[in-house]
Amino acid sequence: MAGTVQKPVIVGGQELAAIYGGPPRATAQWIQRGSLDYSDAKIISGRAYWTLQFAVGLGERFARPKEPNMAVVEELLQEQSPGRSLVSALAVHVADLPPIVGKQEFVAMIVGEDAMHGLPRLDHALKTGTFPAPDWKVSSSPLWLLDSALEGAARMNEVPKGKPVVIDEQVEKSLREGTYAGPGSVILTRGASKKS
Repeated sequence: MAGTVQKPVIVGGQELAAIYGGPPRATAQWIQRGSLDYSDAKIISGRAYWTLQFAVGLGERFARPKEPNMAVVEELLQEQSPGRSLVSALAVHVADLPPIVGKQEFVAMIVGEDAMHGLPRLDHALKTGTFPAPDWKVSSSPLWLLDSALEGAARMNEVPKGKPVVIDEQVEKSLREGTYAGPGSVILTRGASKKS
C-alpha cells in the first residue's frame, strides 16, 4: 500500500458511547459531568468528532475508570479504514486529521449559496450519484474529505443545465488550514456555543 493514505478512524457521540457500553446519548451526560469536553474534538457541521486514539483513552477520565470494548473499536476500524492496523489508527491525534467537511461546510464553500437552497441541492446530487458517497458515516452524519467534496463540486458542474458551483477560495483555504469559523464550526447547546 505504498503511497496510499489511509483514512483516520473518527467517532461521534454514538460510537463513543458504544465503545463504553452506554446508550447513544451518554456523551451528553459525560460532558455535563466534566468527563468529556470538546477541546479534543473536531467540530464538523455543528457536531463533535474525536479520534479513535482519544476514544480508547477516554475511559481513564471517568470517576470510575472504564475499559473500552475493543470489539467495538475493531469493528469501527474495519468499517472506516479496512486494512489499517489498530496501532496505526491509535497514533492519529486530532491535530493529524485531514480537512473534513460535512454538509454545512460544503454549502458554505459555494459562492452565493445558502443552506435553504444548498442543502436540498446537495441532497439531490447525492441521490443521483453526482456527488460522491460520504467518506465516513459517523453518528448518522455524512462526512467527506475536503478533496472528495471538491471533486463532488466539479462533478456537479458537469451536469447539463445545472447551476454552476463556484467554490469560495477563502472558505476552502480556511477549511484546509483549520481556521474555518463559518456555519457548522460551533456546537450550539441551549444558547451557548462551544468553539472547536
